[in-house]
Amino acid sequence: MHLIFSIIALLFIGHGVHMHLCLWSPMQRGDFDISTPGAHPCYRKIGPCGNINSTSSSPRTSLVAGSKYNVGFQQNLNHYYTNFPGALDISFAVGLNPSENDFHVLHSFSDYNAMNQITQTNFSIEVNLPNQPCDECVLRVRYLSNNLDEDDHGTVFHQCSDIKLTQSLLNTLKKEKENKIQLIENINRQRQEDPHDCCVPESYTNAFFHIIPAIDYQSEGIIYYDQKARQMRVTASVNGGRGNTTVDGLFDMWMNFTSGMQYYYNHHSGTCDLYGLDFWNDWCFGNKYNQSEDFVAADVTCKSPFGPSQRCNQWQNGEFIFETFASSECLPSSITRPSGEKINYIQGKTDPISPSIFVPNPICLKQKKVKHASPRWMRFHF
Repeated sequence: MHLIFSIIALLFIGHGVHMHLCLWSPMQRGDFDISTPGAHPCYRKIGPCGNINSTSSSPRTSLVAGSKYNVGFQQNLNHYYTNFPGALDISFAVGLNPSENDFHVLHSFSDYNAMNQITQTNFSIEVNLPNQPCDECVLRVRYLSNNLDEDDHGTVFHQCSDIKLTQSLLNTLKKEKENKIQLIENINRQRQEDPHDCCVPESYTNAFFHIIPAIDYQSEGIIYYDQKARQMRVTASVNGGRGNTTVDGLFDMWMNFTSGMQYYYNHHSGTCDLYGLDFWNDWCFGNKYNQSEDFVAADVTCKSPFGPSQRCNQWQNGEFIFETFASSECLPSSITRPSGEKINYIQGKTDPISPSIFVPNPICLKQKKVKHASPRWMRFHF
């Protein structure tokens, strides 16, 4: 399990019951809001388009048939499921309100283990648009969570955008070449277990630094991880931590996977949000432990500046590169993306963690209103 620490980077990376996926490029049908994790417009479960239909007068984005296009969207909450890791995909269909069978996938990639469901991870994925002009067609993004704890109308989240594809020149040879390259890449991505696959120690404390250059974002904090107790705590200071907003504040998150409760506490405002957790996932790397990344390299120069050895092992899932220190009990070293975003970890401690660390602020324990909870969680608690 990995920590993709975009929990408070609301503009980058990522009382309804489920809210998980929003699409802005091209703009999704209906309302749009990514101002907070669990934003209501990001919950659209019913296929093929979240139970929102289009009309001939609906807003429509005009794109060039056969061209490349960067699709921008946010996974608004993360629901990684170790037993059957999910995926995100981008698909296309012709028609005003096409049926599920009309869609064909343009691009797909594996879900990632965020170690925290309160995440807001932005993606910009380049796709090859179909070379078939159409006045009324649909571009769709899905999050196929496969998470049984999220099964209220299935486990798939949908967002559709109405588009128009205009005529363009064909380049058959170029297209054939790109298709061959994609075929080779798909073959190379076939999952293999590797002897370097590993898990962090059962009791583990680690400091981190998270930087997103594109929005001048930085945060730092401490992660407490207890595998036996099925508990975690994350303390994070964002952009100095002096304010009381998600772009500048100090926050605590307590995650008790036995009770199924996660509290999100704002120190300066004194407020606390309650979320219902999904299933526990161990903090592991590699396919041996059913994680969704592939081993890349052993004993290479670390991307992170911290740690005594400066040698790391690497795994990759899509654009994410995960690193662990090569000689230190699978302790995380960094997570990086091509955009320049990076999380650097300081080599952590493996000493037992005091149970008091996992006791939430008393204000949180008084909170009864649930900002997010799965159907199973709601049935169990109410």
